[in-house]
Amino acid sequence: MSARSRLLGFGIGSLLVYGGITWLSYAFVYGQDHHRRPIFLFVGLYAGAFVCYLLALRGLAQVPRHRLDALLVLGFAVLFRVALLFSNPIQEDDFYRYLWDGKVVASGLNPYSVTPLAVREENGKSEATQDYARIPTQDAHFALILARVNHPEVPTIYPPLAQAVFALTAVVAPGSLVALRLVFLGFDLGICGLVLATLKHLGVSPVFVLIYAWSPLVIKETINSAHYDVIPTFFLMLSLLLMLKRTALLAHASLALAILGKVYPLLLLPVFLGRTWITAGRARAFLGVGVVVAIVALGYAPFRAAGGLLWQGTLAFAERWQTNSLIFPLLHALIGERWVTNIVIAVVSGGTVLAVLRRYDLWEARTFLWANFLILGTVFLLSPVGNPWYFLWLVPLLCLFPLRSWIVLSGLLGLYYLSFYFIYRGTPGTFRWVIWLEYLPFFSLLVWDWLKIREDPHKT
Repeated sequence: MSARSRLLGFGIGSLLVYGGITWLSYAFVYGQDHHRRPIFLFVGLYAGAFVCYLLALRGLAQVPRHRLDALLVLGFAVLFRVALLFSNPIQEDDFYRYLWDGKVVASGLNPYSVTPLAVREENGKSEATQDYARIPTQDAHFALILARVNHPEVPTIYPPLAQAVFALTAVVAPGSLVALRLVFLGFDLGICGLVLATLKHLGVSPVFVLIYAWSPLVIKETINSAHYDVIPTFFLMLSLLLMLKRTALLAHASLALAILGKVYPLLLLPVFLGRTWITAGRARAFLGVGVVVAIVALGYAPFRAAGGLLWQGTLAFAERWQTNSLIFPLLHALIGERWVTNIVIAVVSGGTVLAVLRRYDLWEARTFLWANFLILGTVFLLSPVGNPWYFLWLVPLLCLFPLRSWIVLSGLLGLYYLSFYFIYRGTPGTFRWVIWLEYLPFFSLLVWDWLKIREDPHKT
């Protein structure tokens, strides 16, 4: 069988699996039949999609470097996503907060100032919640959305870029999950375009876009789960491409937008500063930092009236959340205090950035991209929250550095959904053993990849 025929065959097989996931998703109804939800069957279908994905990757190097093959990859990528467009979200409800925040901002209100719980309980009885309470009062659909917002006692943790996208969607189609998914789909396909442009710049075959475009993790978390991480990921990839094109100020502006989407791309700023210093001089480098500071400040400016509440959600996240991670809970158990563990993680993350700056010559394009990949990968592994959608930031870079350890991890993270099976049966502690099934194969393969890279650095 030719490489192109194999690609076609695995594409059709994957499409059937995603059709099966959509059909299965209708058994997942919010708040109903938790014990009867077919979680194991979903994980099995996800595994099936991942097996098709791995088999397609096996012959990727043999696929002709032809425009038709890249179009074939992208065509199937669109079909996979369309198949899930009208599915029920499987075990995810973050989008209710997106829809609520979007309506709040579109109504000219501040999502950081008042918690959803305060709106629900006070129902406009206090002056602070009056304007917010009008939203569910005037629209029963938003009353339902408000009732389903998770962690309603915490102000929103989503930064200004997210709020802008949520609000624009609310203006066009308020309270619509499908509209939200279509916006995310646009950014998702935009990442495919940026990956193709980056591959072309590096002289790599465009069919390697398949690593991102066919990733079951990307498809599930972006379309079915409707997680917005694809948006800051888009701006991150745009910033990397602009740096390769040596348009440093635009690259820093795009990085600033990524930071306004999720705070931790801030760790990449020293790498951008270092490369700009080398390629364009010290003055341009510090000007780039100034651009980042200015754009981030302007992004937060419309919400400054929230005062200290602006960061309350983020601080609560840092202090309390812990999900699906391995290294952080081990350190926490060893150290004992959560705040000390957070400091240790912050020091190690900062040390990684310094080590990357000392170790790598950022002049070379692939080395610059590799430095960013290392930092993002370290942050993910050290984070107390290892939700699958947090891995979305790394998948586009796997098209450039197709390391088997990280690709396998993108599939193993699907085991996260088994946690709900044990939670519904009152045995959440059982899932701790499943986390080892996620990460132990990854770390084993990571050692193998590291040994290969040491033998030949060009294999990255």
